[in-house]
Amino acid sequence: MIHVYELDGTKMQEAAPAHAYLKEIMQFPEYYGMNADALFDCLTEESREILIWLNASDQIDKTILKTFEDASQENPMITIIESEE
Repeated sequence: MIHVYELDGTKMQEAAPAHAYLKEIMQFPEYYGMNADALFDCLTEESREILIWLNASDQIDKTILKTFEDASQENPMITIIESEE
């Protein structure tokens, strides 16, 4: 079973609100560090197959976007699809 997360890039334009949004939507643990390193750790430790659809990817904080891309290269269970709409 593939777990799909459709993320709204308009809610990830700035780091702090983006991490709060990601924690809620992706159900990260309570101890999630709310930064790029913690995001990378959560994504690369994922053991189930996930698809992350980034809507309005052109509006996402560049560090967060790069973290998604780096994590998907590190963890073959992650597929990232970017949409600029």
